[in-house]
Amino acid sequence: MKILFVAPRFPDPLIQGDRLRARQFLRVLRRWHEITLVTPATSEPPDAATIADMCDRWVPVHEPRWQALWRVASHSIGTLPLQTVLFSSPALIRTVRDLAHHQPFDLLYLHTARVAPVVDAVSALPRAIDFIDALSLNMYRRARCQGSITHWLFDIEARRMSEYEQYLSEICDVQFVSANRDRAFLGPNARVVNSGVDVAQFPYVEQGRLNDLIVLTGRMGYFPNADAAVSFASNVLPLVRREVPAARLQIVGADPPQRVRALARLPGVEVTGYVPRIQDYLQRATIAVAPLRSGSGFQTKVAEAMASGAPVVATPRILDSLDVRHDEHVLLAHNDAEMAAQIVRLLRDAALRRRLARAARTLVEQQYTWERSAAAINAHLVAVVEQGKKVS
Repeated sequence: MKILFVAPRFPDPLIQGDRLRARQFLRVLRRWHEITLVTPATSEPPDAATIADMCDRWVPVHEPRWQALWRVASHSIGTLPLQTVLFSSPALIRTVRDLAHHQPFDLLYLHTARVAPVVDAVSALPRAIDFIDALSLNMYRRARCQGSITHWLFDIEARRMSEYEQYLSEICDVQFVSANRDRAFLGPNARVVNSGVDVAQFPYVEQGRLNDLIVLTGRMGYFPNADAAVSFASNVLPLVRREVPAARLQIVGADPPQRVRALARLPGVEVTGYVPRIQDYLQRATIAVAPLRSGSGFQTKVAEAMASGAPVVATPRILDSLDVRHDEHVLLAHNDAEMAAQIVRLLRDAALRRRLARAARTLVEQQYTWERSAAAINAHLVAVVEQGKKVS
């Protein structure tokens, strides 16, 4: 097939979940199909090998940053979600329209609702959209963690996004999400296709781990990760260190805001910022934690820790996306005191760490590889195009 793939960001560097999912799906889909990728231009042009790994042709769309910000400010009283207004520039829509007009594509693939306005420029093609997660659910959850004024703003954005997601579910031929909870929020027509792990890039390691080292990973520029880091370092780590004084925490992830960087002043806390290989930190850690209080979608950071052999302690929020069981694959904790207790238990019990880590790695290999997920996406895309041919 000839696929016109539109994404809000070029899928490199892999510092955000939507970039990672796009990169991995493109990498696998390109084995079977001819792909034209359209994204906003990058500040530094990617090398030819990176482009060739994902697509046959990359079409960058140029727009000054100030124009995007002005568009958002002038649309504040409109009905579209502001994050959609930010990414869907008139230039992007024109580019997609012109490509579809001059080339015989079989399918329009929208990577997130942020670029969905391009559907109005391409009416004849079958449409697939990968929501990844319910952005409206993410906004609703984030609103609950904000102060009074910002709570109001996120609540408005959540309602706008919810209405827009429902509209897109009606006009797109197939819709994908990465987790069951998001499907329940978006509606029964969405297909759940999990994100995954490149198990070759995240090898399982048992030996050589450091003692009493807790790692918390994720892009810290993303609010749910920053919120989890601040809450854990402030409220949970001190409880752990009462029982295990040598326990220390590494917060590993790009773009930490000031409130996360400030955590490095706390006893036993290190904030690394961006690192080129998250694997190196997961392979040295005694355990990994995912103390999420908000967010949505597939918890890639948890799956990567599970693949790497770092036993995980997490809040039940991860059950939205991962088919794990307490005391078999991970340890779950419902509050700060419970999380601290489970961490202390795990730090003191090497046999428990090995048992959880081995079961978690097996689960990832069986259910959460990118090849498995991309093959599921491909089957749905082929079916939609074939059905369209029969109708026409």
